[in-house]
Amino acid sequence: MSSATAPSRKRRRWPVVLVVVVLVLAALVVVAEFVLRGIVDRIIADQVEQSLPEGATGEVTAHADGIVIPQLLAGTLDRVDITSERLTVDGVPLAADVTARDVPVDGKGDVHDVDGHVTLAASSVQDLAKYSPLFERLRLADGGVELSGSTAVLGYDISYAATGDVVAQQDGRGVTITPQSVRITNSALGLRVDRIPGVTGVPVQVCTARFLPEQLRVRSVDVTAEQATVRVTADSLPLTEQGLRTVGSCG
Repeated sequence: MSSATAPSRKRRRWPVVLVVVVLVLAALVVVAEFVLRGIVDRIIADQVEQSLPEGATGEVTAHADGIVIPQLLAGTLDRVDITSERLTVDGVPLAADVTARDVPVDGKGDVHDVDGHVTLAASSVQDLAKYSPLFERLRLADGGVELSGSTAVLGYDISYAATGDVVAQQDGRGVTITPQSVRITNSALGLRVDRIPGVTGVPVQVCTARFLPEQLRVRSVDVTAEQATVRVTADSLPLTEQGLRTVGSCG
């Protein structure tokens, strides 16, 4: 009787052993996924940080969406979210949040459907002198900007302030600021000028392409008194250091 029950006990143990093996393998896969995810995210972040265009510095975090093991085996990450709260471009601090798709694991080739937002705090947007000699200072306002500067009219040196509209240029290579209402701020001159020649209604072109990788385009600008949010997109973007460091230009 004992000899008959021994094989039966062995048969009963097999399902238990199989379950244990499956659980161990599942645990190893979970650990591998966790470890690989951390490695992949860090590698992507490091590559972006090292490939920032000249004049740009900052700390970047990256997150590959979904389960990474099958994506690594396929050679392409479906979606990667890249964020930074501490970027500085041309001396201007800003934050960025970018999503890229079809990211090659080997770092060669292009990523696709790049879509992101760059946010500048009101305290970061002040000095316009480097972009246009017409204006000296800028402040954000709901729906636009407030500009100030100085010029000469009929032999008088006058200071002025103006409100301006801000829109993305059609080719996506910059933004256009168009002064609207203008007022004299050094009122001691006794001037009553509602529209200052050479200031009111004269568009000011600000080239943003020279700060961004060549394929990125500015699509929209949303301005409030607290911050300016700029949407940037690209159909494809080289992942190589040379590709990311090559910035655009304006005609």
